Amino acid sequence: MILKQVATQIIRLFLALALGNIIGLATFAFFAIVSYALKIWELEITADFVSFSEINYSMTLGAFMLGGSLIAGFIYSRLEGPRSHGPADLMVCIKKDELPDIKAGFITSFLTMVSVSSGSSVGMFGPIIHYGGCIAASLERFFKVLTRGVVLAAGGAAGIAALFSAPIAASIFAHEMLLRRFRSTESLPVIMAALGGYFSAVMLLGDNRRFLSVIGDPPPLEPFSLGMAILVGIFSGLLSSLYVYLVGAGPGWVKKTNIPPFFRPLIAATILFAISPFFPQLIGPGMPAVNMALAGEFTLYLLIALAFLKVFATAFCRSFGFHGGILLPACFFGAMLGSAFDLIVGNGGHLYAILGAAACTGSAIGAPIAAVVILFEMSGDYRFIILALVSVSLSCQISRTLVGRSTWDRGLTVRGISLEDDVDKQLKLKEILRSKNKNL
Repeated sequence: MILKQVATQIIRLFLALALGNIIGLATFAFFAIVSYALKIWELEITADFVSFSEINYSMTLGAFMLGGSLIAGFIYSRLEGPRSHGPADLMVCIKKDELPDIKAGFITSFLTMVSVSSGSSVGMFGPIIHYGGCIAASLERFFKVLTRGVVLAAGGAAGIAALFSAPIAASIFAHEMLLRRFRSTESLPVIMAALGGYFSAVMLLGDNRRFLSVIGDPPPLEPFSLGMAILVGIFSGLLSSLYVYLVGAGPGWVKKTNIPPFFRPLIAATILFAISPFFPQLIGPGMPAVNMALAGEFTLYLLIALAFLKVFATAFCRSFGFHGGILLPACFFGAMLGSAFDLIVGNGGHLYAILGAAACTGSAIGAPIAAVVILFEMSGDYRFIILALVSVSLSCQISRTLVGRSTWDRGLTVRGISLEDDVDKQLKLKEILRSKNKNL
């Protein structure tokens, strides 16, 4: 009997590893297509504001935006609602022990591929989570030994691990946001799936991928740097709250305009193309600009402008039918905000940018621990983790109080859906009663 139980558990782990490898390969295909398109229309990033005499529109980008917006409009108009699907839908399915709408999920994944490839100001994190979850759901019948929730969470974790070379953060995120619980029976299969996705990506792309380039040493652990980390966390929380609110409310506002869904992406693409010579940093996910901010190459006023413009650009694109992730944009405006602190008080250093990136990312995805770990796995530098935890904790607490736990939770709230369990509701009820008793 014991041998049978041991064999069953080992089989579970190997099945999770196999699932992770499959999703890792699918994620590689997704990433390869998008990366190829981004290189075709890649823009030159300037370190300061562009003067009118230097305006130069890229016809290649214009062609991609025009074609991409028309394709995106066609896809978006055929989604029910119309509403694109994402990690929030995966969270609801795990909560209710249901399978996601696989057809709508894959259509949304294609919409994301088109959106990012054509220069929309969005990322890939969220769509990859949902993409991995849908692949796992479509293969569920081959993984009966695993529970449905674990299969879906494992699929999301494998996608993150493969895309960002971040298996540790992927495992933490799957528990922190998808499952929203930590259980020993679920942890190991999710970890194995994340490792499987990571191994597939390493075999195909190598182990030297770094999305973020951190230059220099971290600030020393002293009262001044701690105070700065606190300030970065506070400002990040306020800016992230605006971001979460706009991303959640935008689609409802656009719907009231009665603009046909087919034409909505075209409007977003037209405006993005119009500002592309002035702010090329806003076009696409924007990771080259993030690395420039980490290197301290931008001027102060440009950093402040980019931090706010990215918030509005991403919310605008998502509201008008383009679909994409919310992590990389949050990393973008967080890095710009933190880099502004670097220029003001950093004494020539450029290291508070990574704290801002971590803080805004944590608030956007509602997973503070995963946010800290994923950024340091993306950069390969863990020396900032203590100060980053300070900034992330403050930022997440502020944004959670003002607009909710995450961008996805906010979107579900707008739709009248809550993922709070009975324990959370009881705790809130106790707080309300305690507050009333104090007032009496």
